Amino acid sequence: MQTWLIYEPPGGAARTLDDAERFVVVREGFHKLAFLAPAIWLLYRRCWMAFALYVAAEVALALVARGLELRGGSALVFALLPNLAVGFEASWLRARALERRGYSYVASVFARGREEAEAHFFTDWLADQPRETARPRPSGTPYRPAQPAFSFFPQPGAAR
Repeated sequence: MQTWLIYEPPGGAARTLDDAERFVVVREGFHKLAFLAPAIWLLYRRCWMAFALYVAAEVALALVARGLELRGGSALVFALLPNLAVGFEASWLRARALERRGYSYVASVFARGREEAEAHFFTDWLADQPRETARPRPSGTPYRPAQPAFSFFPQPGAAR
C-alpha cells in the first residue's frame, strides 16, 4: 500500500465530476525517475526553486570533489548525492511547489495505485452531494408502455 496526497486546485472546487479533473494526486515515496534524471523531473514538475538548489548543490559538490582531488567511485558518489536527495524528496518538493501555486492539501489516501486512490477519495468527496433526480418529460402526458406488462400489481389508470 502506498500513501497518496490529494491537492485541491486554487480557489476550491465545486463538487462535480468536471471539477474533480482539476485535483492533483501525489504519491509519497522514492521516485526513480527523479533520481535518474532530476533536472528534467524538476523542470517538468515546475519545481523551480528546487531546480535552482539542485544545480547549486551539483556545482558545489563538483568544486569540493575537484578540491579534494577525488577520482573514480568517490567522485561518482559525490555527483549522485543530489540525485539521491531529489529521488527521496520528490513528493515533498512537488507538494511544496503545488502549495506555492495555490493548491491546498485536502486528504491522504492509502491505496495500491493512483486509480484506486482517486476512486476512494472521490467516492467520499461526492458522497454527501444530493443525487440528480430524473427530470420530467417535456410533454404533459405521462409515460405509458405500448403494451401492458404482466405483473401481480395493478398499473395506475389501467382497468381492474
